[in-house]
Amino acid sequence: MKYAFEPFLLDDARRELRCEGRPVHLQPQVFDLLCLMVENAHRVVSRDEIIEKVWKGRIVSEDAISSRIRDLRRVLVDSSQDPHLIRTIRGHGFRFMGDVRLRASVQPEHIEPENPPDVRHLPLDLSGLDQQQPSIAVLPFQRNGDMDRFEAIEEAIPRELIMTLASLRWIKVVSHGSAFKFRGRQIDLTEVNRILKARYCLTGVIDMNGNQITIDTELSDTRSSEVVWALRRSANIDDIHALRAEIAANVIMVAELEIPQHETSSLGLVAAENLDAWSSMHLGFHYMSQFSQSGNAMAEKMLGRALSLDPRMARASAGMAFVHFQNAFMRYRPDYSTEADTARRFAEQSLTLQPRDPFANFMMGRCHWLDHDPEGSKQWFAQSVASCPNYTWGYYGSSWANVFTDDFETALEQANRAIDLSPIDPFKPGMTGNKMWVHIAQDDLESAVYWAETAARTPWSHAGMAFFAAMSNWLKGDVEKAGWWVTEARRRNPKLGKAHVLALVPASSTRFRSILADAAAVLNL
Repeated sequence: MKYAFEPFLLDDARRELRCEGRPVHLQPQVFDLLCLMVENAHRVVSRDEIIEKVWKGRIVSEDAISSRIRDLRRVLVDSSQDPHLIRTIRGHGFRFMGDVRLRASVQPEHIEPENPPDVRHLPLDLSGLDQQQPSIAVLPFQRNGDMDRFEAIEEAIPRELIMTLASLRWIKVVSHGSAFKFRGRQIDLTEVNRILKARYCLTGVIDMNGNQITIDTELSDTRSSEVVWALRRSANIDDIHALRAEIAANVIMVAELEIPQHETSSLGLVAAENLDAWSSMHLGFHYMSQFSQSGNAMAEKMLGRALSLDPRMARASAGMAFVHFQNAFMRYRPDYSTEADTARRFAEQSLTLQPRDPFANFMMGRCHWLDHDPEGSKQWFAQSVASCPNYTWGYYGSSWANVFTDDFETALEQANRAIDLSPIDPFKPGMTGNKMWVHIAQDDLESAVYWAETAARTPWSHAGMAFFAAMSNWLKGDVEKAGWWVTEARRRNPKLGKAHVLALVPASSTRFRSILADAAAVLNL
């Protein structure tokens, strides 16, 4: 392979570094160090790894490593005070910060192509990029203080979390039989990575002080020892079981939102066409959660790539169902029925591959949403929650279905549950929007306006939410504010019209559709 980073070109096979076409001399160990860092530009390279790869495991001093780093910086015209290529991560190692592009070594030796060739169909070796399916190990928690009343709680909570994470299906979870071998040991995350092959590690500390119990939970990336997420929760000892349930709920949110986001952030140096199936899927979910037409188009491209590389990836199929649902629901494409049919086909495909995946069941329920069949969607949202009792989106979908089948008390309860489980969720505008409908049904227009405006002000909410805020203010009698929100809705989508907003409510819900239609007429939508 050849690696290009301006103004250099590194050819590992020919052991050659060129700067603007001219060869650059490097000592053998400095060249090996450069190759190691460039090949792993997506992560931190530890000093131990440098010793293993450059010195073949021989014992060397810290000064020897520092000397080679200085030599390399000198060659690359880099500076430790103002680094632009090699950054020291104190206590962890070094990271290569250059914008690395891959070039395939398929050109004749005497020809240097002006631009990198199209590498989409070349057999690229990306093994160093660690793009395999993410895995997580949950280790026994440490406990401090007098907790004789709760024997083995330091293992009971992690066991619950292992079961909770395993219910998501898309992430590999190390069994407790392997993870608990780290019981009572000082945790070295690099050892967790090496021995358990786990990319992520969940650890915790339980402290008991009188009748107060505090549990600290931390998720780390074992490759870089970076803390991805942390949570501290305290409660009275009598509320310990509620505390355990809250931690389990938060861990689900972390797995569904934080880990994919962290995975995506590590792909910045890799061209999209070079990603493997798992990395393509994560990038697709990243774009999908932008809730925009351009983001949806990018998500379709990346999820399509994931499925072309691995057609049996259930989560990617569910993601494609999401993309086509958005195309239909938001009218991103004119052929509504084709997009709705495609969404259902991908949802069915996902369920065939993994019938207990909560996201696949959620998407099947949303396909009934497109069919204006909230009653038919209920079983799928219920199955989503049954598969994973802390699955936020399952509660959100159930709330929607109950709103439009007039079970308002249950709808409000489930919307609140969804928000409690994931207070910064990308679907939060929909959750608060459900609460708006409940309060409209109950003639509590003050609350309806509050929740409609809360939904509309969320950064990623769509134009329809802004019109719901206009409608709620109109119902309350505040015509001026209703007009302001109509203007905002048109700003978000200049093509927004009556047909668009009516499509946001099932045809079976004649009461709410009538309110929407009247508001659209009065407010000149």
